[in-house]
Amino acid sequence: MTSTTVPSRTRRASSIQVRRQSFDFATTPKYYFNNNPLLSYLLTALSLTFPHGERFFVHSVRNVRNQIKDDNLQKEVSAFIGQEAMHSHAHEDFNSFVEGLGIDIQPILQSEYEKIEYAKTKLNQKQQLAVTCALEHFTAIIAQYLLEHPDFHRQLNPRVAKLWMWHALEETEHKAVAFDVYQEIFADQATRKRIMRIITTTFLSRISYLTFKLLLNDPVGRKQWRQHITAFKQLKEVFTALAPAYLDYYQDNFHPNQHDSTQITAQWREQLFGEPINKEVASTAIH
Repeated sequence: MTSTTVPSRTRRASSIQVRRQSFDFATTPKYYFNNNPLLSYLLTALSLTFPHGERFFVHSVRNVRNQIKDDNLQKEVSAFIGQEAMHSHAHEDFNSFVEGLGIDIQPILQSEYEKIEYAKTKLNQKQQLAVTCALEHFTAIIAQYLLEHPDFHRQLNPRVAKLWMWHALEETEHKAVAFDVYQEIFADQATRKRIMRIITTTFLSRISYLTFKLLLNDPVGRKQWRQHITAFKQLKEVFTALAPAYLDYYQDNFHPNQHDSTQITAQWREQLFGEPINKEVASTAIH
């Protein structure tokens, strides 16, 4: 993940586009991540948090939208809302596939809804937007890692990969929108960093809890110890790679576009949607 030194919204490589996608998970295996139960349940846990989570992101930005003066940022907010809406619907479809496997997801979805509704009553507008900025940073750095590491994403079943690579691309495209809104309206770096410290604990603990809850409820998957060891080795590599990008968030002058994703997003737009690639921007093709 490349880091630049100029934190500017104008450095965004291209306009943000809303793309409506359709997915068919009918023949997708239960262990869709390289036949690994733990890694499959990790992505499933993330997916279960997305529909209500994405709606909270939109809510937190809409809360303050009338205070945005920058016309270009207003346009990006509209695209951000559109992309997040598409992501929510797509992951609802994926979660329905998971439920069709016999996994009881309704208590988890209800719990996610209740937690978010509670947060809305306890956090003010600045804090809610800071939560969104923090979680968008997590999704952005994870998404960029996924885009940049074919050795990782090629382990996904093709039907699932289609969902996650589209989602990863668009998370990378709009990674700075909520942050730019926060900076224009509040620009409170102390609150931004404090909320990130809190979110780091709650986000990682929640995803870990859901992953192991799903795994332990699977009498076959939970016994595959060799697969679990493989999963932990892979996850250690991922966390080690992501740590510097995560820590950048605590800089006073941090901006998401410091993590340059211009080339990789151009390549993936061409691969997924056939959108023309600027050869000066992306000189290497995805193999």
